[in-house]
Amino acid sequence: MAFVSLLWREVQSGAEPEGKAPMPDFFLDLNIDQLFKLIKDQAPGYDLSQMYYRFPQDEEETRYRREVYRDVKTPQIYECLEAFSKQMRTVAKALENRTAIEDQLQINAWHSTAAALYCRAVHLLWEQISQLPVQSQGLKQLTEDLCAYVQRKDFLELKKAACHIREQMENIRLILRIENNKITVTHGSLEGAYETFLGGEGGEQASPFAADMRMSPLEEEIFAVYRKKYPQLFRDIQQFSESFPAFGEEDIFRLEKELQYYLAFYRFQQKMESWNCCFTEPETDEGKEMEARDLYDLALAASNFAQNKPVVANDFVYHEGEAFFVVNGPNQGGKTTFARSLGQLIYFAKMGFDVPAGWANVHTVSGLMTHFSVEESMETGQGKLMEELSRLAPMMRSKVRNAFVIINELFTTAAHYDGCIMGAKVLEHFIAAGCRGIYVTHLKELGSSIEKVVSMTAMLDGSEAHRRTYKILRREAEDAGYAEDIVKKYELTYPLLKERLAEFFGSSEKAPAGQQK
Repeated sequence: MAFVSLLWREVQSGAEPEGKAPMPDFFLDLNIDQLFKLIKDQAPGYDLSQMYYRFPQDEEETRYRREVYRDVKTPQIYECLEAFSKQMRTVAKALENRTAIEDQLQINAWHSTAAALYCRAVHLLWEQISQLPVQSQGLKQLTEDLCAYVQRKDFLELKKAACHIREQMENIRLILRIENNKITVTHGSLEGAYETFLGGEGGEQASPFAADMRMSPLEEEIFAVYRKKYPQLFRDIQQFSESFPAFGEEDIFRLEKELQYYLAFYRFQQKMESWNCCFTEPETDEGKEMEARDLYDLALAASNFAQNKPVVANDFVYHEGEAFFVVNGPNQGGKTTFARSLGQLIYFAKMGFDVPAGWANVHTVSGLMTHFSVEESMETGQGKLMEELSRLAPMMRSKVRNAFVIINELFTTAAHYDGCIMGAKVLEHFIAAGCRGIYVTHLKELGSSIEKVVSMTAMLDGSEAHRRTYKILRREAEDAGYAEDIVKKYELTYPLLKERLAEFFGSSEKAPAGQQK
């Protein structure tokens, strides 16, 4: 039977993408690659890359995932799914053990053990989730699929045979008596001494031979004796492997991997919330303005926590008829951080997760495109401007409509006038394509005469020190502190110029008349 997918609404009709997707370019620009590493650390042993590299195919799919994630956050449902995931990891470990040894008896034993654990995990998941208040289409359909699966004849036969063998194996009790250089093996119990000696954590029992998967000569001799005395169990183990050479629905294993998409992010979210970072389920009301309150850079928050540094949150709103923010202000004033926080908001909302903000209403976008300034490459032989244009060209030729576009410090090496002209052309192109976005720039005049463009500024505190507040507000770019920052950045202050000129002409020589102050 075909099971529902928890990621793709119509997986049975071929909606699940094929092929391997590369890491999106915007991961690096928005520091989502750093966040992805932290998220996948919450699901060790799983490859989550393809799940996080691909956007849902449409808004219905985003809504589908958001409903599943809302269910996952419900404590009882989370505990149920977490328990199933843990049990399936035990199944995977048993299957791994099966392939790590050569002794056929051990291979068959691990095979039957894995099958029994699998049946128990699936049946327990169905029993528990059918009693829980699931609301999402995905988990409701999963409950129905499990109900049909656990009643199928082949599953019932597998469960009966595997659990019978597992029960017999769990009841094995061997007593070894060593006396006069002779070992006597009997079957039985020494009034709880076995449990006391071999008791594991959580009531589980541990094996004294678990350090090595291969049987030692002593173990081989012991089981040779036991096999002769109690041959039926070993015949059952062998017969099970012959009758069920393969077991389990491939879709069940796929579903368990898909669960990690939600469980890993929720574990990460809980960790960040324990550090006083807020998250919210975004609203998606197209009739309201797109906005967010207390929006922050999640990657920066994760980094700053270790250094006990706060992160400044910002608000924004796109009023009706507005498409692009053009953000000016002093260097290191929080402009790029604000742009990244907007990109992270769009990405996590699109993926169906909660977003790093106090409250948000996010409109539907078709995709996410970024262009961040990078260092000039000496390998290409191109100037920085040409490299920027080479990376910008595919974005403008993509014919993507209704995307969210983030541009950071484009045309920094162009002349001021040329930069304004080219920047305006870029804005006009994306606005005409129905896109929204943000353009971080040092060009104050950029976009001032373009319809649907809003000017924002990274604020200073008004003091002579021009301290940054890291607040981004709707306001025309200010000169205070900004020109001075540019002069300092490029070391063009009068004392620095005077010092360099003195070094160039020689401290004891008189500078040429035309270059004297």
